[in-house]
Amino acid sequence: MTSKTTLWRESGVQRKLKFMLAVTVVAALCTSSVAWGAFFDTAGQSARAMGMGEVFLASSTDASGYWYNPASLAKFTSKQLGIGYGQPAAFISDLMTSQINFVTPIGENSGIGLGVAYGGISEANEMVLSGAYGMSLGKLSVGGNIKILRWAADGQEDLYHGGTDDDISKVSFSLDLSAGYSLGQLFGLDDFMTGVYVRDAIMPNISESGNDGGKLPVEAGIGVLAVKNDVCVGGDVATLDGITVFRVGVESGITGSDLKIRGGFVYGSDFEDELEQADFNVGLGYTLKQVCFDYAYNMPTAFKETGGKHYVTFGFSF
Repeated sequence: MTSKTTLWRESGVQRKLKFMLAVTVVAALCTSSVAWGAFFDTAGQSARAMGMGEVFLASSTDASGYWYNPASLAKFTSKQLGIGYGQPAAFISDLMTSQINFVTPIGENSGIGLGVAYGGISEANEMVLSGAYGMSLGKLSVGGNIKILRWAADGQEDLYHGGTDDDISKVSFSLDLSAGYSLGQLFGLDDFMTGVYVRDAIMPNISESGNDGGKLPVEAGIGVLAVKNDVCVGGDVATLDGITVFRVGVESGITGSDLKIRGGFVYGSDFEDELEQADFNVGLGYTLKQVCFDYAYNMPTAFKETGGKHYVTFGFSF
């Protein structure tokens, strides 16, 4: 007969294995320049942008988009509340991310965004609080997003020596900056935009020990976005911790409906080490009056065993 002590030990082992598995997956994804796995990287995701390969200029119409491009806050003409939920690794059902965002215009040429993003499992989690501002100076728009990052991990039971490990927690601050410029109706297009961004400009350290391995790398990129009728095409190139990342994406409306379909491709390459990785993205969106729904799926070719990432967002304009 199985004793209560044995059952307790098995339960403790299962919890610790689940914790170790989740942390291992997150750590593995975090080392990938293309498969954005660490929650501090993916917190505040826009399902619209994700469906288009995370092209940063593509995220200017939903409440969560300012996490990619805070300058887009200058373009909002109404208040919007956004709610998002995602699975960074589909094969771990307990591993999740969620967020809530609110944006509002201030006058005719500026806006602010506030958000909370959370990710993790019961034993380890990350939370991000953000406050962003964007303003328009004619055809030029600029913006910034200040983020408070908190990583926390509960102490795990030591089944062999007794007691628990130390709790791990750390609070850091980060800053994202972006700028966009509308070139207007060029080449027969309805609009043609270009822009630049810098993410985690102050290299926050999320390691409790302060080790350099806990520093989030600075990412800087430049991109373009072209709009013609119901078709939107964008692309950007960025550098992240020595890796060059290329992103392209497209969105197209369906004639006679409020449905939009999206696709994207992300390619990262370390030319010196010949490290190459690619992600494929698909998505869709639907708008009904003041309510919008967006869904995106991401499949990293280097981490197929994770089952990819799913993300959904709901937006309410008022």
